[in-house]
Amino acid sequence: MFCPKCGAPNDDDARFCSRCANPLAAEAPAPPSPPGDAPSAADAGVGPLGIVFFCVPLAGAVMYFVWKDAKPAQAKKACTLSLWGMGVLIVLEILGLLLQS
Repeated sequence: MFCPKCGAPNDDDARFCSRCANPLAAEAPAPPSPPGDAPSAADAGVGPLGIVFFCVPLAGAVMYFVWKDAKPAQAKKACTLSLWGMGVLIVLEILGLLLQS
């Protein structure tokens, strides 16, 4: 049996953890996985395309605020690009959620 708080191994009939004195349940969960086993961004489905669809709206919003007084026409185009990018990102996220389930 493993302690659910600290992950220390204990006897199956132990009522308290030998390391941290946490009360043990009759069926304790498995020990926590090592930090190296955490899924990476690529495993979670965030690839280069996801990063691009995140950066384009962000860059458009920044450029809008940089150009809004000096170059209003370019600022409007940057704002439009940003809004389109956010829309595409939202649609892709919804599709990803629907396809996962």
